[in-house]
Amino acid sequence: MVRLLLVVSLISTALAAPALVWNNNNHNAVNDAEAVHVGRLLSTHAGKSDESSLASVLFSIDRAANGQESLSAITPQLESVAKREASVTHYHVWGGDSRKTVSREARNSVTEGEHVLELDFDEFKGKLSNFKEDKVLRKSNTVVVHISENTPAKDIDATVSAAIDHSAVNTVILTGLRGVEEVKHERTFSRMTLKQEKNASRRRLDEQGEDEEDKKKNNDDFKGIYYVQMTPNIFAGIFFTIFFAMIANIGINCMGMISNSDVYVSKIPSVGREA
Repeated sequence: MVRLLLVVSLISTALAAPALVWNNNNHNAVNDAEAVHVGRLLSTHAGKSDESSLASVLFSIDRAANGQESLSAITPQLESVAKREASVTHYHVWGGDSRKTVSREARNSVTEGEHVLELDFDEFKGKLSNFKEDKVLRKSNTVVVHISENTPAKDIDATVSAAIDHSAVNTVILTGLRGVEEVKHERTFSRMTLKQEKNASRRRLDEQGEDEEDKKKNNDDFKGIYYVQMTPNIFAGIFFTIFFAMIANIGINCMGMISNSDVYVSKIPSVGREA
């Protein structure tokens, strides 16, 4: 588990805020390198809750003063937490840009009728020790604990370990707010993607407008042109064919009327007299 926390520390420095999940009903260690949203993280790992237990407790550590993610810096100091093997380790959790966004995603992850309670770190320590007497805490399904970047690592270690070992807590999630640079890069990428989509949409509209203009121009080019079923050339051809057929018929009939005498004599009649 100590080696795993060190790996989490290194990976989170390069990529994003990690998340460690301890679930009472799942004792199999799973490493997940895929990017997961903080809202999906809560909805996936939240257990069942009633008046005697909490579905999940989310510890969210604020980013450091220099804008970097804080969990990676204090991970090697969480000695008690390191002794408790995490059920699931997420190496890339996004969506946790600020306390406000984490709280909003937590409220969106619960179903209707379930309650989300937001507490500071010191408030949660007092309420967890008096869980049975605290009616507000017992009526909540999910508790979001915001931890300041100035909170000592040993206090975080003790409180998170106590939450993991507490019989009334089904799931414990330890994560941190993402670094400022990563949030800026994501927003820049989102703006660039949105700009490209707008440019592509604008190009499609321009091409559609050009097609309509070309179609209109082609229609204008054919104005004043009419189609007829008979042209002078076609009429001359038909007239010549008819005239040729008539002349050929007359010529053939005239040739058929040529004939010789049907009576032949052996003596030529005298000149000047009829035969």
